[in-house]
Amino acid sequence: MKHLTWMNLTLPRSGCGQKLAMCILLMSTQVGASPWLEANDPFLRADLTALSDAGELDGPINHYPLRWSSFYDDTEPRQQWSNRQPKATSARDQMLNTARNHVRYRGQAAKFNRAPIEFDLYWANDPATAVDYGDTPRHEWLIGSAYQYMSKRFAFKVANQYRRDANGDKDYTWQGSYLALNDGRWLFTLGQIDRWWGQGWQHNLIWGNQSSPAPSASVSYLSDHTPLLGFWSFEAVYQLPDKTGYDTHWAARLVSQPIRPFQHGLSYQKWQDPNGTRQVSEQWAWDAKLALPAFDWPVAHALYTELASNYQGEELATSLIGWSGQTEIARQSVRLVLEQQTTHDGFESSLADTPAVDQQVSSDQLGGNSTTYGLDNSRSVAVYAQLSNDHAIKLMLADREQATHNWQEIEASYRLPVATAMVTLGASRTDDAAPYVSEANTRVWLKYQLRF
Repeated sequence: MKHLTWMNLTLPRSGCGQKLAMCILLMSTQVGASPWLEANDPFLRADLTALSDAGELDGPINHYPLRWSSFYDDTEPRQQWSNRQPKATSARDQMLNTARNHVRYRGQAAKFNRAPIEFDLYWANDPATAVDYGDTPRHEWLIGSAYQYMSKRFAFKVANQYRRDANGDKDYTWQGSYLALNDGRWLFTLGQIDRWWGQGWQHNLIWGNQSSPAPSASVSYLSDHTPLLGFWSFEAVYQLPDKTGYDTHWAARLVSQPIRPFQHGLSYQKWQDPNGTRQVSEQWAWDAKLALPAFDWPVAHALYTELASNYQGEELATSLIGWSGQTEIARQSVRLVLEQQTTHDGFESSLADTPAVDQQVSSDQLGGNSTTYGLDNSRSVAVYAQLSNDHAIKLMLADREQATHNWQEIEASYRLPVATAMVTLGASRTDDAAPYVSEANTRVWLKYQLRF
């Protein structure tokens, strides 16, 4: 068995490597010393997904945090030759090279412990209601700091925050802290970290970003290629969810990519030791992504789906289908995401005694693994644009249904580098037909992230 560290990196020397070195010097994207790609940057995920959809990666990417060693070697710069001369770069190659440089820059930063100290400042006039992939502020305000370090065998992060949560309570937390021990293909982790299991961007039926990640212990295994499964990995998680009505939560997930155009994952979760009126719950889920052909066009795109059972683990309750594609327009990377979530016959008539009762699409999400399971139906369109000057724009429009409510949401954010920091300005609007909203609600937020 080949020995694995967090990743195998070499410094760029020539050719495409020189371009990467220049990119590292000029870019201001947020960096940090981390053993994995965290579940908080939709723009970096967009670049990684473009490489996956183009058939550049051996392993699946439907599981975050995503270990660098599962994909980093596949992002090596490539130079095509014709008659012993460098081949002219096509528009498609240029698009993929841009995505590759973004990913490798972040990998280099993690490898060499660049910018291990963090300082974060969030403010919002009202906590966000969205549970999409990213790090939209989910509290009224937050002041936080962190230090992280990574060596060949272990990595850790000590993070602390003082914040006012969605219920108006002020508290001091250690969320985001972890200790990870690396033993080749095995990884053991203790901490409070965000996870994202599945293919969705604006929706998630399995495990999504949390307002308050629970203390957890996990073990994961990263396999080499096997005849039937291809490249695969497995993770088991035990956590102590807070404010969910359950004392324990078990989860396991197997992800596999038997061929480069196709990847899928199978998940099982069980919530035990309920308090009050809750009941022991379990759920199965399956997700998959199929990359579509693009020929020589400067685009990488795919269809994907998620299927989830009800909380008795017996019948199909809800499903998600989506299409996502990325291209480059005038050297600006643009990703379009279309999704639709639908309920089926197995969906519960009431979520009052299930884990989903604390996953409402509202500002009072506090614990559990926040998902969009509680929606009856939902449709969304989103655009993620990365400009050549390292600015980034996100636009999202959604139409949602839950019980007797039917409402629309619109969200926009703009991220830009300021010296060695990143500043994000955002706004969203939810109309007065939404549950838990007494009148049309406009939210604005400011996020300041300093890394050094």
